[in-house]
Amino acid sequence: MNWKNARENRLWGWFRALVTEVMLSVVGFRYIFSFRFIYFELHRRAFFFLCSPWAVSRRFLDQRGEFDAQGYGETPLVTLNAVARRLKLSSSDALLELGSGTGRNCMWLSDRYGCRTLGIEQIPLFVQLGKKLARQSMPPGKVSFICGDMFGLDMSRWQRVYVDCTAMSESCIRQVAMLCAGLPNGAKVVTVNASLAQLMPERFQLESTFPGLFIWGWSDMRIQRVGPPEESPEEQQDQQGDRSIPLTVTEAQEP
Repeated sequence: MNWKNARENRLWGWFRALVTEVMLSVVGFRYIFSFRFIYFELHRRAFFFLCSPWAVSRRFLDQRGEFDAQGYGETPLVTLNAVARRLKLSSSDALLELGSGTGRNCMWLSDRYGCRTLGIEQIPLFVQLGKKLARQSMPPGKVSFICGDMFGLDMSRWQRVYVDCTAMSESCIRQVAMLCAGLPNGAKVVTVNASLAQLMPERFQLESTFPGLFIWGWSDMRIQRVGPPEESPEEQQDQQGDRSIPLTVTEAQEP
C-alpha cells in the first residue's frame, strides 16, 4: 500500500519512503554492475531530476480527470530479481510488462537475463525516453516499448507477463484478468497485489506466492499459470478406468 493511499502523515511518509529507497538502493547495488544498465539508469535519473516520474504520472492522470488514481511505482531490483529467478528467465524467453513506466524493469531484465522485453505504457513521455535510451544502450530488437492502451493488446503469443496492480482499482484488475485470459495455456503471469486465480479460477492457477519489497513496504507477489486446473492422480485414474473398451452389440446381448 502506498503511503499516499494510506493517508499517512506526509512528512513521516516522505521520510519513511526516502529511507526505504536508500536501503533498497544499497541492497540492489550488486545488481547494477552492467555498463548498459548504468548508462540507462544515469540518463533516466538525470532526465527526471527536476520532475519525478510520479509527478509526471500525476499530471497525466489529472489531465484525464483521474484525480484519485495512484499511477506510478517502481519495482526494486532485488524484488525484480526474485521474480526473474522464479520464472527461470533466459535468453530464449520474451516478457511483456503491462504498465512499464519509464522502462526500467524491461531494460534491466533484458540486460541481466538476456530475454526480449516489451513494455506498454500510456504516458507518452515515458515511452519516448525508454525508446531513446534503449536504442542507445541495447542491441536492436532486445527492448521495445509501445505507447497505448494495454487492453487492446493481442496476448496470444506471450508466455511471460508482469503487471503491478498496486495502484489499480478492482474494476481495472478485472480487466487485466480478462486480458490475460487470452494468453496461451502454460503461460505465466506475475501480479503484484492482485490474485487472478481468485477472479478466474477456471483460467488461472496459483503456482507460488512470495513477499516482494517495495518502497511502500511489503507486497504480495503471485505467479499464476494460465490454463484449466490440473487433475489430481485419483481423477486421472478414474477417467482411465472409465475408458474401458465398450461392449459390442452382440456381446451386450449375450446372457
